[in-house]
Amino acid sequence: MLKIPVVDLKFGVGSSQGKKEDYETLSKEIEEALSGVGFVYLVNHGIPNDKIEQAFAASKTFFELPQELKVKYRKDASKGFHGYVEPGQELLNENSTFEIRETFDIPAIRVDSFPEEVPDFKVTLLELKQACHPLIDLLNRILARSLKLEDGDYFYSNSKWMRDDSVRSMSSLRSLYYPPIRDDSTVLPGTVRCAEHTDYGTLTLLFQDSIGGLQVKTTDDKWIAATPIPGSILVNTGDLLEFWSSGYFPATKHRVLIPEIELKKRIARQSIVYFVHPDDDTIVAPLKNGTFDDKKYQEISAGKHALMKLNATYQY
Repeated sequence: MLKIPVVDLKFGVGSSQGKKEDYETLSKEIEEALSGVGFVYLVNHGIPNDKIEQAFAASKTFFELPQELKVKYRKDASKGFHGYVEPGQELLNENSTFEIRETFDIPAIRVDSFPEEVPDFKVTLLELKQACHPLIDLLNRILARSLKLEDGDYFYSNSKWMRDDSVRSMSSLRSLYYPPIRDDSTVLPGTVRCAEHTDYGTLTLLFQDSIGGLQVKTTDDKWIAATPIPGSILVNTGDLLEFWSSGYFPATKHRVLIPEIELKKRIARQSIVYFVHPDDDTIVAPLKNGTFDDKKYQEISAGKHALMKLNATYQY
């Protein structure tokens, strides 16, 4: 059965010890994983574990607040994409009945509205967000290398939002909480945690807890478990990278179902996701480079594509 590869970044982010051939090997391993199953575990990724744990802890404190406090920060998609999303507010697939999850979204642009009831929430989530940027820079350069672009900074240059939070991008950090299910009679048929979908941007960075639950759809239409690996980050491809690469890097479908094991049903699950998009005004079209030039992928602005997909999640 196809498995999600594990890649060690010990000679990657911030390292001065690696040789040229180490980086070539690293790039090739990531390219093979993302062009195959579309997911890869990264270990020794350079993001401090204490920042991850602190962000998880502050998120848990927020999500365990009474509902009447959380809804004060409820997201209004007609005005922006920052804030709290309650269960059922989003549907990632039009065939979903109900999706049991809560989230808090922090967009790339500068925002000031954070839960006052959890003082650590803002600082820990923003610190984790910033700590991801060196890894994103490395991955952007690996993507350019994989597509044999003359401009090795192509994706980096189209991500000015990482260095200037006044630049608009649909990139966002999302803290997710899957509440425990204590009574199956309250769950309607067809209810899931997170319906089958692809991500909308270029790459997604996922921090999982030990509970797990994510499933990935392989190229032969089989579902495999993305079992958490301690200390790792799970990275996957999104729509815009598929468009840019004319399908060389496919946007892989994934989902989170309600666990069948009773114990896992009754335990809350958490994850933190960083959705990485280019700057909103970036025009995404097949990169004219050898076999990657494919007319079936139409030109679109990065912001327009993400907005179209995000609006649909509130429409279903």
